[in-house]
Amino acid sequence: MKSIEELYQEVMEDETRKAEFITAYREGTVGDFLKAHDCDATVEEVEEYVKGQRDEELSLDDLGSVAGGGGCRDTASCGDYCTVATCRCH
Repeated sequence: MKSIEELYQEVMEDETRKAEFITAYREGTVGDFLKAHDCDATVEEVEEYVKGQRDEELSLDDLGSVAGGGGCRDTASCGDYCTVATCRCH
């Protein structure tokens, strides 16, 4: 069984897996995603972990001041899960 950290790293490194996770998140099927990827975490644990990861990211204003920085400000298109790392609207 994979830990939340292991699965999160896989998701962040694989665009296909990232898209699958985002779809599962939006459709409320994260539990099925976890089972399919052999992760023993609960949906609540994943939500808390993802929230913690988002809290650790730089703000969009901070990223704008970094060379090459940027991010999505269009949460209507990307959804509530949109972060700089997961933005799919650009």
